[in-house]
Amino acid sequence: MVANTALLLFGMYWIASGIGLLTGPARIARLIDEFEASPALGFLCGATMIFAGGGTLSVQNSFSGVADGLATLLVAGVLVEGLLLVAWPKPLWALAHWMMPDDDHLKGFGIVAVALGMVVFAIGAI
Repeated sequence: MVANTALLLFGMYWIASGIGLLTGPARIARLIDEFEASPALGFLCGATMIFAGGGTLSVQNSFSGVADGLATLLVAGVLVEGLLLVAWPKPLWALAHWMMPDDDHLKGFGIVAVALGMVVFAIGAI
């Protein structure tokens, strides 16, 4: 049950993020730059991700099925990203700037995010 809920939430988030990338790539690029420029915001978001990811991982840590395994991996990813945001955010910013050099790349990632979001949402809905 937790796995399916987590997958539905990840799917909705990726679909919404992908639509945001498709409809407002400049806004998303500005968001990344502003997020990088605010160490306090990065730390706060990282700490929130650590507690949310760690708490969810404490109840969802199974690989007994596709949904369980995928949810466990995604939640563990949230935990790792939170730890990086708190301890060493520089690699995350480098990755973000490398992946999103211009609007065309952002729109491409938007298409990928919507597609992956639909797949993850569908797996969670099954």
